[in-house]
Amino acid sequence: MKVNQLIGISFLAAQVIMIGYARFVPERYFCWAPYDEQTLLDVEVKINGLSLAKHEIGSRYRYRASGWESRTVHNIFDLIETYETTYGKEDHAEVTVTYETNGHTPKTWHFPNELQNN
Repeated sequence: MKVNQLIGISFLAAQVIMIGYARFVPERYFCWAPYDEQTLLDVEVKINGLSLAKHEIGSRYRYRASGWESRTVHNIFDLIETYETTYGKEDHAEVTVTYETNGHTPKTWHFPNELQNN
């Protein structure tokens, strides 16, 4: 077998493994499936009891504070958790994300997770 063929087969095998893995986790970063979720979300952040404005939230996470997300909402949760456990660690922010996926019952997600109620 030629080296080029081996590299090609290895690359395709890695893709198949990542797609298979992505089908069983909520984040689905490597999933080539169509975007089958539409999520309406609203992010609220409090630092030292003071609420941030929507534009401040957008600047903080470099992502919009409200609107539609066509991929899984878990990507947004990861983005917030990553920021709050690194750059924003000393701010002790309280984040609430209210979201509704595909027209189902609205849910709420909190950071830090001790506040999580569902």
